[in-house]
Amino acid sequence: MFSAHQLMSSNKLDMSGVAMQVFNYSAMTANTTAVTEGTPGAGQSLTQNTGTINLSNYADYVSFSNKVVLTAISDVVAEGAALLSYRGALSVDNVISTAVDVAANSDSISRIEVNDGSYLTAAIARQAVWGLRSKDVKPKPKNGLFFGISHSLTTYDLVNDSSAGGTLDLQKYSDATAPKNQALVGIQGQRIGNIGGCEWYESNAVPTETHWQSSSHNAYHNYVFGWQAFIASSLGRTNLNQKNFSVTVRRYDQGNSIDVAGLIAAAAFYNFFFGLVVNPDAGNSKNHFRRIRCESSIG
Repeated sequence: MFSAHQLMSSNKLDMSGVAMQVFNYSAMTANTTAVTEGTPGAGQSLTQNTGTINLSNYADYVSFSNKVVLTAISDVVAEGAALLSYRGALSVDNVISTAVDVAANSDSISRIEVNDGSYLTAAIARQAVWGLRSKDVKPKPKNGLFFGISHSLTTYDLVNDSSAGGTLDLQKYSDATAPKNQALVGIQGQRIGNIGGCEWYESNAVPTETHWQSSSHNAYHNYVFGWQAFIASSLGRTNLNQKNFSVTVRRYDQGNSIDVAGLIAAAAFYNFFFGLVVNPDAGNSKNHFRRIRCESSIG
């Protein structure tokens, strides 16, 4: 899954309507003209860049009959809630990846297209990072790293890169790096490791496309994000009932006016509001992310 809080900043939207304008300012250029003594010169104006978040409501539920709840050999309500939670999280991921791809498709600078027969390497990962740094895009303030997402199959090529300066070179043993060396501690969870100043994570919730560059191979989307690459509505605790987000389970032990006979014993549901927009800097050809499309050598 994507980690939405890593990709974007958030804005709470209680009683703010369904559209919210976000903004920042263009950076100023250097002043190379000395002032004339005793003569106040003209001041500088601020150039504002704007974007609009459009808020959408997402909801779904699973209901459970009294027969299933009373006779199932496992806790079917908990199992259904877990599956619904995955569906909701995957839905958010798809909304995010769609927005990223729309932005990438309109900005060639944001796209890194790896040719048919070549794969994701540490060098390509660094290309994405330093392309962002060349535009003065900042990494995450918490740890000073960019945030990367790679499909499992392209992650294989990334961690198996044995070229000079490749990922395997980064894992060569030394006492100083031993406590965090990926070759020694292994890949823990979905975190792949730090490559070229980007903290990479594995996720299969990324788009895949067939017949890459007119070949018979599949291509996978991989992303590197800088700080505030996208601005999103809050998935935190607000009066919009967002809990980042959660699935609620309700049990109907006494029935209700719609279900007098009590045939529905429980239900699991989610109901949240979400929207996002690319950083307003995109209007100045300064997207805060890079999309890498490439094949995998194993699928």
